[in-house]
Amino acid sequence: PFYAESGGQIGDRGFLDFGDESIDVIDTKKENNEFIHFVSSLPENVEGEVQANVDGALRQEIMKNHSATHLLHYALRDLLGNHVEQKGSMVAADKLRFDFSHFEKITDDQVEKIEWEVRQLIREQMALEDFRSMPISKAKEMGAMALFGEKYGNDVRVVKFGDSIELCGGTHVENTASIGGFKIISEGSVASGIRRIEALTGIAYQE
Repeated sequence: PFYAESGGQIGDRGFLDFGDESIDVIDTKKENNEFIHFVSSLPENVEGEVQANVDGALRQEIMKNHSATHLLHYALRDLLGNHVEQKGSMVAADKLRFDFSHFEKITDDQVEKIEWEVRQLIREQMALEDFRSMPISKAKEMGAMALFGEKYGNDVRVVKFGDSIELCGGTHVENTASIGGFKIISEGSVASGIRRIEALTGIAYQE
């Protein structure tokens, strides 16, 4: 049940219950299509059944940030133009980071408008529409955003919140209302023609 780090989203944490002992999972990654669980220690006995337990509270905060990243991407394209494309992201429990193509500094007024639009999308309480296996041709017909340079198979997963439609393999909230809030904490340049926004949602936003 652990999500392995992928698409900018960090790996899940939690613990593995071996019956007489429990060990912490401190990270989850994927190598050659194998899920690798990084643990605090190795179990004394690897025989028998194992119960895998994801840290639900941590996962929930990650989901809020991932869904908010999709809303941010939509708002940026809506307010700045369709030239905006995702160039990188980091989705953690405490914040999100989003890199995108844009040719000039974003003004304070534009930052406020971006923030307001994402908050408005959250207030609209849009339910997640999750298409787990869709032919990529149909996904493109829907207008799903794909990452430039990424390789996709014939069947893809589409995550939709209202008019925000993206190809994505990550975990998401069931309704945008669950995100709770959205606050941009920084905006700047990371390379020529590439801007970066960092923002808070959920518990981090409330603090």
